[in-house]
Amino acid sequence: MAIRRSAAAEIEVLIADLCGDDPVARDTAEARLTVIGVRAIPHLIVAFDRAASAGARTAVLKVLEATPDRRSAELGAEQLEADGADPAVRTAALSLLGAFLQSAESTRVLDTLTAFILDAERPDSLRLHALDVIERALPDVLTPLRARLTEDPSSAIRAWASASAAAGAPVIDPRLAIESAAAGEPADPRFLRELVPEGSADAPLPTLHRLVEVARDREARGGSAAERGAWLAVRGSVHLALARRASRVAVYDLREAIARATEPLPEGFAEAAGLVGDGACLESIAELLARAPARTDNRMREWQDQLMDAGRSIVERERLTRRHAVMKKVARISPGVASSLLTPAGK
Repeated sequence: MAIRRSAAAEIEVLIADLCGDDPVARDTAEARLTVIGVRAIPHLIVAFDRAASAGARTAVLKVLEATPDRRSAELGAEQLEADGADPAVRTAALSLLGAFLQSAESTRVLDTLTAFILDAERPDSLRLHALDVIERALPDVLTPLRARLTEDPSSAIRAWASASAAAGAPVIDPRLAIESAAAGEPADPRFLRELVPEGSADAPLPTLHRLVEVARDREARGGSAAERGAWLAVRGSVHLALARRASRVAVYDLREAIARATEPLPEGFAEAAGLVGDGACLESIAELLARAPARTDNRMREWQDQLMDAGRSIVERERLTRRHAVMKKVARISPGVASSLLTPAGK
């Protein structure tokens, strides 16, 4: 049945918003197009072909992921196999294909993913991601693959194949996944965040520094609020990993994130600031606390408490007093905040 002209026009307006620069309009369009479902698919596929940016293409794939359809599966397979495609687009294509593993397109999608996994010329990070996608939906089908992959040229793939799920061994080497992501290879930020605590323990500090930069870049180019938030959460977890190793290599990014925050940041930022934050970081904390409204919700109050604790930790660690230049700056920002920072917790 043909789509009415008014409905088609509405879809085109929504797609323009989806591919635009306004994050609020983009998120609204994503939700609305997901509800429209199959009627929007032809328009979305045309928009994907016309889109000039990786962010717009990724946003289109995320909408298509919610509506299993042969045309969407074909587009996902095409982008996964395209070596010239943007890493973020290929990662979104993998997520799209994973959503089809329990649909009528399951056989076709599984064949595509299996062929991709067995191709040793493909990036390790994408092959590992494909294995994870299958394992989440159809774990039993991986048994024959595991035997073949024990002889794969890639050490990361062999490690996956040799891992014993029954013994609780990790399916993916966290450090290798972190190093691949830091090198700019495609990565799912939600999956990556789960691997950071273990994989960062002995990863080289320059690698973690690069991962902060990669996460910040991917966040800036994110096609949706959810994707931007996921990459922001990766930044927070990496900052905490660096701080726990007493590294200040990325404190500049930590300071900027706090200074620009308009809502609570994900786990890791405040704790990292308390561990390695410097005087400039303390100023950013003071500015944020000073401009906070008097009446806030529980989430914002908890965030402010975390920042206050972080600021007091900086004051104590750096042995700051009212006479230090940084505390004089904080006092000019807000005498009340300065007094609270100089007061030990619980007093």
